[in-house]
Amino acid sequence: MIDDIRSLIIFAKVAEHGSLSGAAEALDLAVSTVSSHLARLEANLGAALLYRNTRKLTLTADGQALLETAGAMLVLYEKGMLEFRERAVSMAQSLRVALPAVLLGCAPFMAALARFTAQFGEASVELRCSDLREDVVGDGFDVAFRIGGLADSTLKARPLFSFARVVVASPALLEGAGRPHRPDDLASLPWIGLSMLPDQRRFTHADGESRTIRYAPRISADSVEASYQLALNGVGLAAPPQFRANEALAKGTLMHMLPEWSIEPLTVHAVWPGNMSASSLAYRLIKHLHDALGEQRL
Repeated sequence: MIDDIRSLIIFAKVAEHGSLSGAAEALDLAVSTVSSHLARLEANLGAALLYRNTRKLTLTADGQALLETAGAMLVLYEKGMLEFRERAVSMAQSLRVALPAVLLGCAPFMAALARFTAQFGEASVELRCSDLREDVVGDGFDVAFRIGGLADSTLKARPLFSFARVVVASPALLEGAGRPHRPDDLASLPWIGLSMLPDQRRFTHADGESRTIRYAPRISADSVEASYQLALNGVGLAAPPQFRANEALAKGTLMHMLPEWSIEPLTVHAVWPGNMSASSLAYRLIKHLHDALGEQRL
């Protein structure tokens, strides 16, 4: 059936151009290919469709009768291909991006993103900002940025950069409790949990010693910014990115718990569907951010 449809389109193109060579050139086919399709179509129909001589081709009565159907197929094919190409050009200039909301406060990342949008000023970029992980394929995103470990999936991924975190608390929270000295001292204090991360923290001392503590959060949130604001208001301990906490630490409105101990940094990955073209706008965005940030610690 598919061969018959192809042969009908070729037949319509031959009728349109009045020659095998004209149809072959228009369809970017060899003349012999066009001729074999016509011969196969005539054999399948059991009817001659064209009179051939050295100067021109003429439709037979059966050819005239078939031309209406073949011509309609040709119009439908050409219209569909044109509309698809126009839509592809339009879509190539648009980009849907899923972005963890916490990265809005990461100045180097946002500056690199802004430079990209300036470079491609005609492109339409839609940002979905949420600390919850979006379904890249199911929700129709071209690329997403993910923080932390990645689940096994069919998505492709590339690390872009990492950022340090600090465990912080409001001075008011520690009144009467005394200053903690080791990770175990933090386990009994109230914590603010993040719904997308396990309720535990692994600490590493400057001398290499490691300790992991588990805690039962007093309150949990699905937003890093929400947990940070709750920490500022004395609700519990939180572990925001250092770039978010620096100002409050400098002002003294938050205290750095166990500054001689560090917790694991988090890596930001770009993830995207496996069939994305290397010439796409999304791929250019990923390369731009990787080149700008260079897998550095921010």
